[in-house]
Amino acid sequence: MNKVLISVLGSDQPGIMAVIADVINQRNGNIENLSQTLLNSVFGALLLVDVPHDEKAEELQTALENACNNMGLFIRVHPWNEEASDWYQNKPEVQPYIVTVIGPDRQGIVAEVAGQLYKHGVNITNMQAIFKGGKNPMDNLMVFEIDVPKATIMNDLRDAFVEISQRLDLEVSVQHRKIFDSVSNILN
Repeated sequence: MNKVLISVLGSDQPGIMAVIADVINQRNGNIENLSQTLLNSVFGALLLVDVPHDEKAEELQTALENACNNMGLFIRVHPWNEEASDWYQNKPEVQPYIVTVIGPDRQGIVAEVAGQLYKHGVNITNMQAIFKGGKNPMDNLMVFEIDVPKATIMNDLRDAFVEISQRLDLEVSVQHRKIFDSVSNILN
């Protein structure tokens, strides 16, 4: 078997995953991992798929596009060699944290927060942002799930977020994942 990475984007509608999965199954492929989300009305999915050795990425892409031709989707299939990045191969010991950012919508917030995380060697493993615009802080929320190397000096990272908070009029919270989950369970 060889692996391909499939991306699917388009307007949300019933049946997208059914058609994609059916084509993969008919071609003797196996979905090993997938992530699907909605961004307003936009559907997005990434699938890591094991396909037969003789399956070509271009042929699978054509088959998927033909099956979904009336759905208006953007589909790409790329060969995946599973060679992890140097960082991933030498991944430091990490701890999971959650960063929440609340405040007025303005250009550059994602770049500021992601830039500080990168500067401190932190990997973003998942991110969700909801920006409704305007000055009501509760209408604009970002949640970053991050892996923080144990060697990171958390006070330095927190100080960087204090500076961003003051400069951009934001509320930034950094919590260990276990604390975040415990507080969330208590409140629910």
